Amino acid sequence: MSNQPEQTEKKGLVARLDSTAFARGHAELWTFIKFAAVSTFGAGLELAAQNIALAVFKALNVQAPPDFILFKWLQSSVEMREGYTLGTVVYAFMASTAIGYTIGFFLNRSTTFHADSNIALGIFLNVLLIVFTIAANSLLGPVIFGYVARLNLSDGLTDNIAKVLSMMSTVLWVYPANRFVIHRKRKEVPADA
Repeated sequence: MSNQPEQTEKKGLVARLDSTAFARGHAELWTFIKFAAVSTFGAGLELAAQNIALAVFKALNVQAPPDFILFKWLQSSVEMREGYTLGTVVYAFMASTAIGYTIGFFLNRSTTFHADSNIALGIFLNVLLIVFTIAANSLLGPVIFGYVARLNLSDGLTDNIAKVLSMMSTVLWVYPANRFVIHRKRKEVPADA
């Protein structure tokens, strides 16, 4: 009989990928790759949720949101779509953003960062990050659009390139905030302490 503890095989695709030589040798890069994959998946679900919400709210004939500071701010941030009321667009944006960020939060917590810190604090900090990101995008978006518009591309191409660059710019603060603030791991306490 051996005194060595039994090695249990990790289950699940992410767990097996985490144990590869690349993941062990390039831990931070691997974490970023997982974060990017989860964020892309969350963005896809957010886009699908937005299209579903637009259809539902349009069918319900949702009118303009109340005269409240948050809604005024959102009205300046969302893009109006032809054939939709302001209420439909604002509420669809809010619903889809909540769905996308919620899914992203829990997937990043469990699969990307393996966080075990206080979940209530993590949710609170994530909400602050979302509000900051939306505010920053409403300020950065027009600046990025202005630079892309100078390339004299078609309107649709300019819009899409500016949107992608705007989304990519948020990685500058979103990844570090998630990695080092929101999804922390508790410090290991030595057994002899």
